[in-house]
Amino acid sequence: MLKTVTGLKSSRVFLAVVLASILTACATPPADDPDARAEYEAANDPFETANRFVFSANVMVDQLALQPAAVTYRDLFPDALKPPVQNLITNLFQPISFLNALLQGDLERADKAAARFFTAIPTLLLGDTMPDEDPVIEDAGQTLAVWGFSEGPYIMLPLLGPSSMRDTIGLVGDFFMDPVGLTMGSEASIGRSAGNAVVIRSRNIEQVRELQRTSLDYYSAVRSLYRQQREAQILNGEGQPTQPAPTIGLESPGDADTPENRETASGN
Repeated sequence: MLKTVTGLKSSRVFLAVVLASILTACATPPADDPDARAEYEAANDPFETANRFVFSANVMVDQLALQPAAVTYRDLFPDALKPPVQNLITNLFQPISFLNALLQGDLERADKAAARFFTAIPTLLLGDTMPDEDPVIEDAGQTLAVWGFSEGPYIMLPLLGPSSMRDTIGLVGDFFMDPVGLTMGSEASIGRSAGNAVVIRSRNIEQVRELQRTSLDYYSAVRSLYRQQREAQILNGEGQPTQPAPTIGLESPGDADTPENRETASGN
């Protein structure tokens, strides 16, 4: 029995060492040479053939399901109800953002996430306003980046869209430590993510169409935009939770949940 327990512990330690090695050694971007870094980013896609296949399937899912749902939400859902829906979805991301901010040692952003979450409760009940405090967007992928892990190879996940090895591992970590999922069940976290995908997609319908129309390589354009957004989020820039979006769960800073855009979101 003792040998079995010792073996399990050794296996876990070995797995942790292998995981850390993969994340830190898969790819290290050149820091000083912009041209070399651009070449690295373009080449850091060793699974490109498989990624393009998954991407094509994701585009089909987007065209058949997510985009129609987003258009319906944008055009038919009452404008008066959109702010409280957005408020609810955004604030259900604040508990996991709070935990990740703590893990990053960023007490200021942890405090902001907690304040946003608890002050949102009465405004949510009132139904038509959002807290003045901007949402805090932190996830386990960002936490791993702060801890020094490199992004690793680019990965296109089925249904979930653009990712990296680091962010994929972060998604698994967030799933198991998400307070919403732990307290309300996985259905609540899945519903939150699906609702977030529809809301974000409703705001970037025209941008995505334009990207598809003007890009010489739509896949490469999405990959580039994903990396730009992730870098901005790791540096605590503006952004939205990158939850399920079959092709592109990204939006420009002008579409983010910020005070200057809430008047537009409310339909005024």
